[in-house]
Amino acid sequence: MATKPIRTHFIGIGGTAMAGAALLAHELGHSVRGSDQNVYSPTKEALKENHIHYNTEYSAKNLSYKPDLIVLGNAISRGNVELEEALNQRFRIFSLPEFIAEFVIGARQSLVIAGTHGKTTTTALVTHLLRHNGVDVGYMIGGVAENFSQSAALGSADVFVIEGDEYDTSIFDPRSKFLSYRPTRAIINNIEFDHADIFASIEEIERTFAYLVKIIPQNGALVTNMDNEICCRLATRSLAPVLTFGKSEKATYRLLQTQYIQNKMRVTLGYSQKEENFTLPILGEHNAMNFLAALALLEPYNLSAVQIQSALDTFRSVKRRLEVRLDNKAVTIIEDFAHHPTAIEANLKILRTLYPKRRLVLLIEPRSNTMVRRFFQERLVDALSAADVIFSDDIYRKEKYSVGERLDLARLENDLKTRGKKFYLLPKESRTPFVTEKLQEGDVVCFMTNGSFSGLIGDVVEKMGEEQ
Repeated sequence: MATKPIRTHFIGIGGTAMAGAALLAHELGHSVRGSDQNVYSPTKEALKENHIHYNTEYSAKNLSYKPDLIVLGNAISRGNVELEEALNQRFRIFSLPEFIAEFVIGARQSLVIAGTHGKTTTTALVTHLLRHNGVDVGYMIGGVAENFSQSAALGSADVFVIEGDEYDTSIFDPRSKFLSYRPTRAIINNIEFDHADIFASIEEIERTFAYLVKIIPQNGALVTNMDNEICCRLATRSLAPVLTFGKSEKATYRLLQTQYIQNKMRVTLGYSQKEENFTLPILGEHNAMNFLAALALLEPYNLSAVQIQSALDTFRSVKRRLEVRLDNKAVTIIEDFAHHPTAIEANLKILRTLYPKRRLVLLIEPRSNTMVRRFFQERLVDALSAADVIFSDDIYRKEKYSVGERLDLARLENDLKTRGKKFYLLPKESRTPFVTEKLQEGDVVCFMTNGSFSGLIGDVVEKMGEEQ
């Protein structure tokens, strides 16, 4: 691990991953600064607590102190004044994955959690299972994991756990981020079409995961989903040992049964020629799969069933994963990060199980680069049909897409109404009363977005909380 203190400047420090990397640099002893026009909680507080200075405007003057290294966020494009100044001055520029690989992972064992869905929860779970049982692993999690005070830490053990994103590395490097992390052992949870701004087809996505499989060493392991056709196909190319999970009889770690008990989930698993029962504080078959993948990844650590359950008993998951924001006599309001039909469908299934007799009101924000496009038009209808009432915001930055390319909200409304659902398009003004006036006592209201609805979630929570 490179430990020489240097002056490191993060362009785009407000992103979750970039802020995490800045915290790691600070922990390494670097003199850390940064800049970003948008720094929100809890990132803002984490940077302040660690005395990391950042500017809220991009400016060439921010680099006048001549940093030794620039770390560039992948949201930063040519034309950004700080990037242009760094290029003009010939400063040393690293992408975020390059920085993590060089300064943080180095020669350590690298546990990489990849896949279309479940990366953040699984990364938090793997990290907690190890740390709870005395292994002080370093970690970097792409979300707010409630068991940890910050999104990243160096740790003292010779192993680093990291969420492996398939998104591009930087404006200069179109490769997926996870290819920089040199996995010793890697999870591929599942593979579906996503990131339509980066990948033109599912074949391109399969290709980038194939590169990940190629770089796992023979003394490592690939952990992958036996129930996913693409995962199975890629597993045949692995030179590393392969461990599988899923409901398939052929899976190394097999899910035999799930049962909800109040707000917890009891799972029965089959592995190592035995059956084990565990109680998870997270719900849904997809989370049972995340748990199986975590167990397979951690097989070399020989954790006992007692050690595993002890960790599960204190696991607190990740913010914005079916997070209850308000629960009173009038309504239950929940916030969730889902923004892909598969995730939306899975989480609505959970809500139907938890609240079987209550009206389910769903608010979506077509914001992700995949969801704003027409690719999932029919899939989205099927997913949303599990709700009774659907509100949709307008398409985020719809001017970027042609009419034929973007999601057809009028058609979505018509298809949902044909299935007997109520559908409303959110207005640009007076959004909070528009929503709250249509709610009924006993409603379960769920916001699903990878954004913030421009503050609508907090406003509705505040309004409905005042009425009690």
